[in-house]
Amino acid sequence: MLYRTTRLFGLAGVVIAVLCLSLPGALDLPSYVACLGLLFALAAALILATYRPHPLWMILSYSLGLCTICAIYIPTDGQLNVATGSAISAVGAWGIGSLATILVSAWGQLIMLVLGFTGTVTTIVLLSTGVNPRILPLLVFVSVGWGVSTMFGVWLRSSFPRVMGRVASIGRAHNVERRATETETQRHRDARLLHDTVLATLTLLAHSGVGVAPEALRSQAESDGALLTRLRLGESPSPKASGGYTLTNTAELALGGTLEALKKRFSSMGLDINWHGSGQLGLPGTKLEAFVLALSECLENVRRHSGQNVAHVTLSDDGAIVRGVVTDAGTGFDPAAIAGGRLGFADSVVARVRDAGGSVRVFSAPAAGTTVVLEIPK
Repeated sequence: MLYRTTRLFGLAGVVIAVLCLSLPGALDLPSYVACLGLLFALAAALILATYRPHPLWMILSYSLGLCTICAIYIPTDGQLNVATGSAISAVGAWGIGSLATILVSAWGQLIMLVLGFTGTVTTIVLLSTGVNPRILPLLVFVSVGWGVSTMFGVWLRSSFPRVMGRVASIGRAHNVERRATETETQRHRDARLLHDTVLATLTLLAHSGVGVAPEALRSQAESDGALLTRLRLGESPSPKASGGYTLTNTAELALGGTLEALKKRFSSMGLDINWHGSGQLGLPGTKLEAFVLALSECLENVRRHSGQNVAHVTLSDDGAIVRGVVTDAGTGFDPAAIAGGRLGFADSVVARVRDAGGSVRVFSAPAAGTTVVLEIPK
């Protein structure tokens, strides 16, 4: 920022000086050409000094500025007109005075700043001959230019620590918020995992396993026990469905095999599933996992609450959206009457699909059956 400001101030002074010297009668042609060459060289040196900071470029810029002042002064024999006086003011105040903006970081630079200002004023005074009413305003303008550049540089330099402190504070706040979000997300995932696995087994036990084969109940309990052991050892299993777990990504499994596993598991628990539509769904890994898990939970709800032993599942893929429709002819319910704190449907179905960028719609009424539509975009 300091170097950009120096470059802006310095080039502005050069441009103003060129415009002033281009006025008719300001200088004779040879002197005008010589001054233009020096001004262009000064502009190039300022650009190099601010893009590739080095003391030599700063010294070169300062020297070219003093040479330009001399080249303007000497042809006039020290008697300035409005155009030449304005050009010298622009070069002295901004052309080389802009260097004061970057000479405020250390004591050595401050000494160079004082020497540069003193040298500029001394040069102008020594080149003046006789009584010139424009010399005093010129010196005042040059002094103001150096002063403004110095104060602006000090202000920018003192602002850097405050800005960096605020940036660091924002970064810390962002990290705290990100960790809180990750913790909340992990809490929801753990709750879904618990609901879809161990709580499902405990529910069967609470109902004395009615309608479930003893072998299926025993197998599910063994799977839940293995899951708890893995969790205790610090692993993070990804369940394919209630009662079946794997440490591999669900997306690596063939969809047909996953659906067949769902059918067999629910069949062993007394729920027959009639599949309709496509068995190939073009979803990426995480979305496919969310879709299958939400579908499994919908079927679990049919088994638990519908009072029916048959469910219909229709799968479709229109190229943009993958859709799954779970239908039963059971007792039905009023969707508006579901308590907001119920974990099963709200978190294991709705939130899971929503996290994958999809949506869930429920159509049901008491004694009229239930239809749940799961939609996830590709």
